[in-house]
Amino acid sequence: MTDPREKLARLNPSNVRFDVGRGGGIPELTNIDIAGALGMIPAGLGREVLEACWWPDGAALRRHKLRDAVIALVEPEIRRQRNRLWEAGLDLQLAKQAAAWSGSGMTHEQRVALDQARSRYEQVQGQCWPKSTMDSLPTLTGAVLSEIAKANHCEVCTGRGERLVGETVRVCTECGGRGIVPVSDRRRAKAIGRDVAAYQRTWRPVYLWLLDQMRDAEQQAARELAGALNRDAA
Repeated sequence: MTDPREKLARLNPSNVRFDVGRGGGIPELTNIDIAGALGMIPAGLGREVLEACWWPDGAALRRHKLRDAVIALVEPEIRRQRNRLWEAGLDLQLAKQAAAWSGSGMTHEQRVALDQARSRYEQVQGQCWPKSTMDSLPTLTGAVLSEIAKANHCEVCTGRGERLVGETVRVCTECGGRGIVPVSDRRRAKAIGRDVAAYQRTWRPVYLWLLDQMRDAEQQAARELAGALNRDAA
């Protein structure tokens, strides 16, 4: 079966008729079939990303659903990060107070504990996303959706994941069989309106995390759509 995303794209306005079958004009899968199969995908992030990438006109009617799904995805992670930072900060404050209590008589163990607490706090702080992440979420989401919808196909295998070597079909070593290659930091930075240095220093972890989460959800939704379409076509 062809990629179910291609069938979903039929729901977009077009002058081309996709509902005519190959034999005697009998429909293979009508737009109603495709819309019905889409309705069988569980509500949530995967379905919203799938629609936003491949049926943007339909997704535009329920943009608030995508917003709510992305916020529901991101908010727990931000809370987790802030809680870790708070705990690390508390440990650092306690270590500082213990050292201050001892004054000039601070022991080696207290000094080690203070250094470890400070190091851990700095490490956790460096792993936290920017405070403006929620404000930047619409821009980040738009850039991620665009990257998912417009896969950066490998030029060596033209997106197939395989290449012909002599008379043997082999996995493409350039992309590792994935058919796509990573998008450059420069391109991603431009997509979110940041310079490359700021992206690499501050925004890359957020972007890659969001990309992985949304791509995985979209792929699962595509598999569910394929299953529903197979049942309709049977």
